[in-house]
Amino acid sequence: MPTVAPRFRAVDAFPEVALRVDERADGTVLLRSTAPLADVPATLAAGLAAQAARVPDRTLIAARGPGDEWQHVSYAAARDTVSRIAAWLSARPRQDRPERILIVTGNSIQHALLTLGAAAAGVPICPVSAQYALSSGGGHGRLRHVVGLIRPTLVFAERVGPIGPALRAALPADATVLATDPQHWPGAVDWAEVRTGRPLPDFDGQVAALDPDAPMRYMLTSGSTGRPKVVVQTNRMWLSLFSAVGPLLAHASGWDERTLDWMPWSHVAGASVLVGSLLNGGSFYLDEGRPTPELFGRTLRNLAEIQPLFFANVPYAFGMLCDALEADGALRRAFFEHLQLCLYGGAGLPQPVYDRFQAMAEATLGERIMFTTGYGCTEATAGVMSITWPTTEVGVGLPVTGVEVKLVPLDATRYEARLRGTCVMAGYLDDPGATARAFDADGFYRTGDALRFVDRARPERGLVFAGRLAEEFKLSTGTFVSGGNVRADAVAATSPVVTDAVLCGEGRDEVGALVWLNPAGVAATLGEGAGEDAILDWIAARLARPGLPSAERVGRVAILHSPPDVDAGEMSDKGSINQAIARARRGTDVERLYARSGPGVRVVR
Repeated sequence: MPTVAPRFRAVDAFPEVALRVDERADGTVLLRSTAPLADVPATLAAGLAAQAARVPDRTLIAARGPGDEWQHVSYAAARDTVSRIAAWLSARPRQDRPERILIVTGNSIQHALLTLGAAAAGVPICPVSAQYALSSGGGHGRLRHVVGLIRPTLVFAERVGPIGPALRAALPADATVLATDPQHWPGAVDWAEVRTGRPLPDFDGQVAALDPDAPMRYMLTSGSTGRPKVVVQTNRMWLSLFSAVGPLLAHASGWDERTLDWMPWSHVAGASVLVGSLLNGGSFYLDEGRPTPELFGRTLRNLAEIQPLFFANVPYAFGMLCDALEADGALRRAFFEHLQLCLYGGAGLPQPVYDRFQAMAEATLGERIMFTTGYGCTEATAGVMSITWPTTEVGVGLPVTGVEVKLVPLDATRYEARLRGTCVMAGYLDDPGATARAFDADGFYRTGDALRFVDRARPERGLVFAGRLAEEFKLSTGTFVSGGNVRADAVAATSPVVTDAVLCGEGRDEVGALVWLNPAGVAATLGEGAGEDAILDWIAARLARPGLPSAERVGRVAILHSPPDVDAGEMSDKGSINQAIARARRGTDVERLYARSGPGVRVVR
């Protein structure tokens, strides 16, 4: 009996795939989209001005405030406050170095308004994760590293009280601190005075005079393969990207209606959602929830109330979501009512979780919800490849218009991905050596990532991520291990018990994994009080891959008992593990892993 293809909820905004493929004699493949671009403003500030004129009373951003009530800021109100912030910034005395703003806070209405005020004043910002200031190990080394690179003249801490020790350890003496609680920092400027000061005498004129090629954002690279570098991003980079991305994703993602999102703006994935919502005149709702047992209930409440068109989260959160939807019919109906698109990132989505989700979608709607993913990096502004067609094949998609992808052969099926386009950086801040190494002779940015075609004979079906080249290593047999792929497969197979892993094996005869556990996942899967032996047995059973070559499977596993050290660089800003740093810092655990099988170690059969 023939298999019936699943029916997906239609996403009418997705255009037809328009792909040009050029192949060189040496096997290099060049891909680019021929779809048309959309008209966009020249700068982010001009985008705000345009939407404030078009939809002045619509909510630009909302966040829960006192009593958990939503606090709304309209486009017109935002334009007025942004004009006042820009006027204050423009009037500041200039120092012996360029004006640069370091933002050390999480997502908030104030953070968004300062971002736009700085954009209107032509002052670049550098947002960093709040964890940079909250983690205290190593003398606040990560924050000191960033401050040394940026040399900020102004620091927005929002609430300076909780992070005062970190700022005192890291900031230059002449940096001005801007805060909502200035009483906790001698000489700090009160945020209330800035946002209520005098507006610019000619807001539109100042915005029109902005240089779209001047620095707008300094964004840190993830630090997943080394110390973070600083990417110089401009208005032209951001706006050219959204000229291409808007026609593909604006309606499907709800950017032109309403968006609920939690991803940090210190990472380009989160920043791009806020920019997409603003440029399309939508309403952005700040989700104070997180994919943790303690905070996910807040996300569920927000989902039921806001009913977004798009849901993006880490794979573990989809498992938590399925648990909640299966237990609550009203929540399930509210969640699926307007949903058009889902995205997961950070690891593979376990097939049982995907099947549970789609079974509920079909029972509720009579059709499935499309899942998408994509590909991007800080050096290319944000996401530059995307899946925009219904498919059950998980991959990274195809390039958006304006971005050319060069695929340089690595082996029979894999290619190194390189990028060129207006949204690709000119270079790293004050690091000409790293900048020179980042580009090839044709001006393509070397991503260091491997991709492969879903179907080489049909390139329009897109590409699949095939590992980070920096994560590859060689076993004692001389066989190369694609560390990123093996690690991702292992984490997906052992979710929700395992949250992440450090892959080992350089110069050894088999691959080993040091794993971090998720206590809530352990309790839900194995029961409260499960012992380490039982946990290891469960993990080993799910990692068993008899018949696979040694380079494609984990041969032994041990549990890590201390969390990744953010300040030492073991974990990046977006939560990925720097494998090299983690292995170097945990040499004793690596030796324990490869000692004879004993307590705390399992050989995977």
